[in-house]
Amino acid sequence: MKPTLLALGLALALPAHAADRLADWTHGEAGIYTYDRGGPVKVGQVAADGTLVFEWPSAPSTQQTLARTYPSCLEDGSPIARPGAAEFWPTSLFIATDDSGDEELGSLHLATAPGVVAWQASYGEADAVEGAWFQYVHVSQAATVEARCEMPTYTGEGEDSYVQATEFALAFEAGWNLVRNDITTLHAAPSGRKHAAGVRTSVQSGPDADASWHFRAY
Repeated sequence: MKPTLLALGLALALPAHAADRLADWTHGEAGIYTYDRGGPVKVGQVAADGTLVFEWPSAPSTQQTLARTYPSCLEDGSPIARPGAAEFWPTSLFIATDDSGDEELGSLHLATAPGVVAWQASYGEADAVEGAWFQYVHVSQAATVEARCEMPTYTGEGEDSYVQATEFALAFEAGWNLVRNDITTLHAAPSGRKHAAGVRTSVQSGPDADASWHFRAY
């Protein structure tokens, strides 16, 4: 896959984080990438000692909108994202050794606990734990997403079920934003497996002091 021709000369620096370093990193220098509609986009660098340096592009290429990302969950169908036409670019970070981003080593996650990363990376198959994970997103203009969405969910263990509640309290500024996703409550199935029953999503200026970066090799 060919890399996009997005210029990184116009890059934006977000607030530095004290834990911008991968512990036990042994893969030498590498690039940090995400994807836009044209392919891999380089957004940073990993030094040989695991230090992370980010250079966020100022004009990402996307056709994704806020309304498509956050469709209405309300009974009357009224929008929860305003303005819905705002362009929205979520990142999904990975580390690669070549400039094209094709030689991928693994994924990169920012979270308050390794268990949160394991649950997120398993698409909910692993046990959920209380904590938070973070995601950098770009929004073309100031926008909001506000709603409480509830969905009855069966665990697959007999008749066991719970109501999965997600509270959206997102107030985006134009440009790069850091989204915080908190797992606030857990549901324990009869087997003891834990599910994320409550999640709150918000925007904050920077990661918490107890958040750290985690690398998951492919």
